[in-house]
Amino acid sequence: MSFKQKTADNSDDLIAVLKQWQKIEDGAVAQTTKIMAKTTNPFIRLVMEIIQQDSVMHRRVQQVMLDGLEKQAFSLTPEELGDIWELVEEHAALEKETLVLAEKARKNCRLFIHRHLLTYLLDDEQKHDRLLGQLEDFKRGLYPYA
Repeated sequence: MSFKQKTADNSDDLIAVLKQWQKIEDGAVAQTTKIMAKTTNPFIRLVMEIIQQDSVMHRRVQQVMLDGLEKQAFSLTPEELGDIWELVEEHAALEKETLVLAEKARKNCRLFIHRHLLTYLLDDEQKHDRLLGQLEDFKRGLYPYA
């Protein structure tokens, strides 16, 4: 089997997995909607809303990946990244501030549910920081001597 054939097979497998996964995410959105309709508890509703929004975003990411495999491959030029880099750095600084605040709030919180929600927020802010770090990795890849 040639490298090109293996790559095509791997892409076909990935496409199949992503499409199956999208169906599950659609089911998660429907399920969280049912749960929210059945409760008035603000904590349960919040958790279901978080999961629902994450599922919607997961499906969107999967669709972008599918589009990159089936329609047009991803591309990123130095100019595209350069045009926004100053704003990305400003945003990264804001994310660092939120990490400090979230950690401080979580460390000082003694309320069980609040502490868990602060942990969720901290994890999400850390995710944002990682995503911005990935953009920086892309930049280094485009500008290896920068």
